[in-house]
Amino acid sequence: WKKDFCNLRHVALGVDSTKSCYLSQSILYNSSDWSARDVSDTRVLLKYLSDRLYHEVRGKGLTYSISMYLSVSTGRIVLSLSKSSQLADAYKAVREIFQNYIEGETPWDEALAESAKGALIYSWAEKEETVTGLVSQAVRAYTRETDSKYNRYFTKSLANVNTDDLKAAANKLLPEFLLSNSTQTVVVCNKGRIDEVVDDLSKFGMDIKLYDSFEDTFLNFE
Repeated sequence: WKKDFCNLRHVALGVDSTKSCYLSQSILYNSSDWSARDVSDTRVLLKYLSDRLYHEVRGKGLTYSISMYLSVSTGRIVLSLSKSSQLADAYKAVREIFQNYIEGETPWDEALAESAKGALIYSWAEKEETVTGLVSQAVRAYTRETDSKYNRYFTKSLANVNTDDLKAAANKLLPEFLLSNSTQTVVVCNKGRIDEVVDDLSKFGMDIKLYDSFEDTFLNFE
């Protein structure tokens, strides 16, 4: 089963405990350097896109929650959809939005970029508002092998990101989300709907392995 697990990129599981659907899809972020310039570009891009996806996908009632985030520690960029009543339609809408940015049909908005930067700067600066926060960030800086003042340097780098940087980062990263051989996907839905959802998502080129139960998955170590 270990060999099969290594070859799996897209998996799905049906459960009785939820009526909604969940999807987590990620691509490789091949850098462990927290101080790299593209970290700030990527974080602003993902915040910008998260806001757009929330407005355009959640706003249509296709999913309750949707976001994108970067984990430098795990080396992944993640797209997350939660509590979706129409998962395939929501995922299709996400792909169309990505495609429109890649092809230049949707322009990068300066005001939206400033809003994304402002939200990120506040959230990172807020982490050092208290003594406890300062100590916590110092410990994290040590484990990340960065300067103890990393947060302050990072917030300054966020302010320097512009729409040209967003466009360059998007053209590099977003096409990866449209390729089934560069993404990894996990789908969880109610058992009564999982077959239909998997069939619909498979139309986007994903060869999805459907598990009948949790005990059949690679997460069962018993």
